[in-house]
Amino acid sequence: MEETIDPLKLVLGKAIGRGSFGVVHKGSYDGQIVAAKILDFGNTRVTEALMECMKNDFVKEACLWQNLDHPNVTKMIGTTMFVKNSGYKNQKCKTESNFCIVSEFVKGGSLRSYLCKNHNKKLPMKAVILFALDIAKGLSYLHSKKIIQRDVKPENILVDNQKNMKLADFGESVYEPLDLFFMSGEIGTRGYMAPEVVSRKPYGHKCDMYSFGICLWEIYCCDMAYTYDLDNIPADIYNEMRPSIPINCPRSLAQLIERCWDTDPKKRPEMKDVVIELEEIIKTEGWQTSSKGHNGAYGCFGFFSTNRDK
Repeated sequence: MEETIDPLKLVLGKAIGRGSFGVVHKGSYDGQIVAAKILDFGNTRVTEALMECMKNDFVKEACLWQNLDHPNVTKMIGTTMFVKNSGYKNQKCKTESNFCIVSEFVKGGSLRSYLCKNHNKKLPMKAVILFALDIAKGLSYLHSKKIIQRDVKPENILVDNQKNMKLADFGESVYEPLDLFFMSGEIGTRGYMAPEVVSRKPYGHKCDMYSFGICLWEIYCCDMAYTYDLDNIPADIYNEMRPSIPINCPRSLAQLIERCWDTDPKKRPEMKDVVIELEEIIKTEGWQTSSKGHNGAYGCFGFFSTNRDK
């Protein structure tokens, strides 16, 4: 992994997130607020083989991420293997490697936290569709690059100040094989994981579509699809599980959700077609969006009605 940033200009602040083998810090780089993801095993004892494997995965994530450029995908700034500053040393973690990926800092936090804050009042339909459109655009872009995200969920989607959605965390992402059009093995997060993945069958980019369907349900309901542990549920039972779509959910949205999470991946739509479908809903409803930048920014949601008459 080439060093692409000056480590002396990187100052790390508090930890804002932690995964199995990584910690994300808010920090600054050359005067810009950034997020820095550092390979860190914490208190977990790992073998040298596992450590080497995780380092390789970290490098693969950086190599894949550095080539992405889309308004609905978080922007990677660079990498370094030399994180040396007092701000980081004061953190309670035991770093086995100084591998670090620096990316833009998205101030609004995760979509999960945003949905939790709006759990009681829900989101207006316009916001639901616009959020879904942003996510669909980001995933459509990845799929056009032959990339499978493989861990689409609200925790891995960030919300900026203008309520634009940005895909984040590409630790599980892979390039879709051109000759062998599938990957095998259970990768991702139960609840968002497609049936073919859980069943350890061959799968391709349509697994992201299933995850998107679950996310779309959660955006509409401002809730979690499953609030209990799914890890020990047998594959044949898991594959038939779906959260109930509320009876007052607009028919167009309900049908889209059902097609996205169809058990048969061949029956799920392509993400680029979902983008067109969501844009058609916006057009049909007569919703106006102010264009700003590549994908359009939707401004403050304060003027939206919070009822769901439509």
